[in-house]
Amino acid sequence: MNKLKTVLTILLSLIFYNTFSQAILNTEAMLKEIDSTFAFKLNVDGNMNFGNIELTEIGSSLTLGKKIKNSLVRMSLGYEYISEDKEILSNDWTGQIRYNKFFNKNSVFLFIQGSNVKSLKLDHRYIIGGGYRIRVKENKSNYFDVTAGFFYEDELYEKELNSQLSIYNYRYSFSSFSNVLINEKISLNTSVYYQINSKDFKDKRLFIDPRLYFDLVSLKIYLNVKYRHHSTPYVDILKSDTEYTFGFEIDL
Repeated sequence: MNKLKTVLTILLSLIFYNTFSQAILNTEAMLKEIDSTFAFKLNVDGNMNFGNIELTEIGSSLTLGKKIKNSLVRMSLGYEYISEDKEILSNDWTGQIRYNKFFNKNSVFLFIQGSNVKSLKLDHRYIIGGGYRIRVKENKSNYFDVTAGFFYEDELYEKELNSQLSIYNYRYSFSSFSNVLINEKISLNTSVYYQINSKDFKDKRLFIDPRLYFDLVSLKIYLNVKYRHHSTPYVDILKSDTEYTFGFEIDL
């Protein structure tokens, strides 16, 4: 049996805007961490304040990966809860099951995903789709991959209001994944997703997720920026949101 790799990630988060979005779940970036037959990744964070301000923040996510020969199956679950002065700002969940079939460094992938995002007035988003991932360039720890795919989405907005809105789309999906080793201790891992409505090319979504790692042997410190943009929001919300995160990972 190959070694069992367990990664426990403890997050300390600083949010730049108070708009959150989990509509795009970046599990493909985790391929760099699956180098054995089984992987387990757990993220947990929390914060509570009482007194002049009452603030509660709870966040967690779990990813399991199982590799059998040339096939890889991953399941990801996540939850985020934020309340300030008894007002609930976030009560969001997300989940995804993803399958990759490898042909050398390339792979075919299929996925199914569900999520909700309170700050975006999104009561649910269910998607199912697939695509093909190609390893364009690789040099030791450095690599650059691109993907092309297609998926169906079912979205529901403002369920509790008379203005309830149901959206059904097919989208083309293009993405890239890269890892650049700056030196022996510093690396940059970047994911980019670009999604286009198949019937309205003006309806586009962009997600950019760079993460800078500082490797201290068994401990990795990182800085992460997540930027999301939807060119034509379906309800009255901002087009873009940005999230800054810093934290550390411990390999056990």
